[in-house]
Amino acid sequence: MKKKTDAEFRYSENEFVKLNRKILNWEWYSDPCTRAVFIHCLLKANWKSGRWKGYAYRRGQFITSLSSLAGELGLSVRNVRTALSHLKSTGELTDWSDSKVRVVTVTNYDRYQSRDQLPTNDCQLADRQAAGERQQYKNAKEQKEEKRDGGAAVPLSGEEERRRLIEELRR
Repeated sequence: MKKKTDAEFRYSENEFVKLNRKILNWEWYSDPCTRAVFIHCLLKANWKSGRWKGYAYRRGQFITSLSSLAGELGLSVRNVRTALSHLKSTGELTDWSDSKVRVVTVTNYDRYQSRDQLPTNDCQLADRQAAGERQQYKNAKEQKEEKRDGGAAVPLSGEEERRRLIEELRR
């Protein structure tokens, strides 16, 4: 098997899924098969509509079969069928099948995978600049408070001393 090069591991924004930490409190989280099937469905669901071999699918859907899911997950077909039944009973998934394919729909795909953009470097830079401005405002406020105290030296706490030293080093 050929090893993948770094160039083959470049990612676009549509190759990621969001997984909220609230899943830890989800009723099926303790069931390993159901949890694996649900996360696999999130990963397999298409992020845009399209067609495959005459079958149309929408965002949040994918086309598969029970045997394909079982093989991809290393589970038995029976375990996959049971997990899908669990997920359908609580509204996480719906599915439709004919003699050839199964179309699985992640019911709240848009809620799980919003179309919001991840922060770009420009946004991150703006956030850091805003944080720097807040720190400067805080330092100016502390200096005014020192002057109000009659210019007397006010002992600084360890944390305040550390911040002051960091600010001096940045200048």
